Parts: sequence; structure tokens; C-alpha cells
Amino acid sequence: MIPKDLKEKLLWLILDDLMFWVFLVGTAGSGKSLLTASLENWLNGSELSTTVVNLDPGVETPPYTSDVDIREYVNYGEIMEKFGLGPNGALVASLDMAISHIDDLKGEVVDLGRDYVLVDCPGQMELFAYRNSGPLIVSSLTGKDVALSLYLLDSNISRTPAGYVASMLLGFSINIRFGLPQLYILSKQDILTEDEVEQIVQWGEESYLLEEALDSSAAGLVREYSISALRMLDDLGGVTSVIPVSAKQMTGIEPLYGELQRIFSGGDNIYGEL
Repeated sequence: MIPKDLKEKLLWLILDDLMFWVFLVGTAGSGKSLLTASLENWLNGSELSTTVVNLDPGVETPPYTSDVDIREYVNYGEIMEKFGLGPNGALVASLDMAISHIDDLKGEVVDLGRDYVLVDCPGQMELFAYRNSGPLIVSSLTGKDVALSLYLLDSNISRTPAGYVASMLLGFSINIRFGLPQLYILSKQDILTEDEVEQIVQWGEESYLLEEALDSSAAGLVREYSISALRMLDDLGGVTSVIPVSAKQMTGIEPLYGELQRIFSGGDNIYGEL
């Protein structure tokens, strides 16, 4: 049996040799790119070295300067034109082709040697997460490093009880696909009132409040399906606390960083027993 203080020292020795990967995922328009930029600014302002990776081959002008960019290895526009593909088909083909460049992408990140790696995932989340190329890219990039995903709930959708359940259900499926510890972020909280934000946070902490809200706001099949999904998620631990964040106003970043550190230091038992 290893003493607790020695176990902690061993853990931090291990962490010193690792990079911390943060994958930002969410539906199109949920605010992934802007949160990537804001989180990078906050980490750099706290004197924490950060690498930003763009994994969206179709993005034109992200709100950050990427250190490593998938667009240097695959040309989305050329692929669309050469193969006569639409936007979604070209994204799928680009990600599939990017698999052959994973070692180069990972090599760029390793050469930079920074502590945190922020990965802005493609805007069309379903095309990234639900094909084999997405999870393969994630696992190949991270290797034995420490990684987690930030799943962004769009405030426009999550402000209603049924929309919140649907968002959580989608987030849980992403968790299954990537197999990483996952934090749930209420993105763009600045478009909500303080009461709405507080209510959504309470839904994540006390599922009975969410069920009561569904009872009073939904009807018919929407109500039945939503309550059934809620109970399933509750049984599986899929309904969890959310962290309200506004990348635009730079609010909520510090609590988010605290949760990142909790997981990276073993708070979710992701390193196994020493």
C-alpha cells in the first residue's frame, strides 16, 4: 500500500512529463472556436504555455492564430472541387485523408513542448464524432497523454427543459464515442438572463427539478420521450453539472480551469491506481 503523500508525489512526477489535451466539441454555432480563443488568452495570461490546434479543415477565419492546423495537410476546397462533393462530403473526405498525416500533426505539437493543447474540433460535430476517423484522430493525437473533452451546450437550445435533455443526450453519446472524461459547458451564457442560467445549473445538479420542469412545459410525445431520456441519463450518470461560460465576456473561465485541473490531477480516477 503506497502512502497517500507518496502517491501524490508520484502522480505529479508523471503529470510533469505529459501534455494536457482539451478537445472542444459541440454543435455548429455553439461557440467552440471563440471559447478556444478565450481559453488560450486566459491560460497565456496566467503564464501557462498553450498550443492551439485547428482540426476543422473547412473553417475560413477562426478567432485565433492556430499553432498547428489541419488545413496545412488537407485542402478542403480542392477536395470539394476535385471529387464533386458538397460541404459535408468534403469535410468527411478531408478528415479521412487527414488520418495519414496524424503523426505529422502530433509531431508539431510535441515539438512545441507546451503544457496545454487546445483542440478546436470541426463545426459539423456529427461528421467528426460519428465516423471512425474522428475518434481515431483523437486517440492517435493524445496517445498516453492526459486528455478530456469540453462539450458545449448551446444556450439557445438548452434554455428549455426538453432542449436541455436533448443536448445532454447528445453530449453523453459524444462521451461514449471519444471515451474521454468530459465536462459540460453552458456556452454563451451572456445571451441568457441570470435566472435562466441559475435554473439550467440547478437542472444539472438536481434532476427532479428538471423532471418537474418537463412536466410543466412539455406535452405529448415530447414530454414522454424527454422524461424517459432523462431517467435513462440519470441512471447512467449522464445528467451532470454544467459550467456557465461566456467566451465573449471572459466569464466562467476560472471555474472551468479549476475543473480542468481537478480532472488532470486525477479527480476522475483517469490514471488508474498507482
